[in-house]
Amino acid sequence: MPLLEEGKRIVSWQGIRAQESLARSQMPEREETPEGYEIYRPLIKWTVEDVFAMHAKHNIEPNPLYKLGMGRVGCMPCINAGKMELFEIARRFPEEVERIAQWEEIVKLASKRNGASFFASSDGEQIWDKVEWSKTVHGGKQIDLFKALAFEDVPVCSSQYGLCE
Repeated sequence: MPLLEEGKRIVSWQGIRAQESLARSQMPEREETPEGYEIYRPLIKWTVEDVFAMHAKHNIEPNPLYKLGMGRVGCMPCINAGKMELFEIARRFPEEVERIAQWEEIVKLASKRNGASFFASSDGEQIWDKVEWSKTVHGGKQIDLFKALAFEDVPVCSSQYGLCE
């Protein structure tokens, strides 16, 4: 705010893409905010292939988490993590699942309803419930035997974006 008050032009660069979600697909490339600064989204029209092609063009390694099955990086885990990504997180980073489970328990203690869930849940499922679900086939009831066996045998690379050689 002091810079704006001094009359400086502020531009917030955001590296988001329209392909990531419906909400993001409706965002403009440039926008003025009520606070008086501009938001610029130079990658809004890029595809995920464009992003990794630019990495390759400039010989820049992507965030290593992308090669470990993560579809999004920044938060661990992302509250929008899908089934396969949660499966990869649980088998590669069980300490992160345990950390979330501990926070769920702490928040439960302060909750009026004695419940807390990191992921959106209508029936109070907690992170370990979601990890078990991540091991199932479509429908969420039957354990996927290939995943059950693969839980202990962690591959070096399992990119959602085809980054593995």
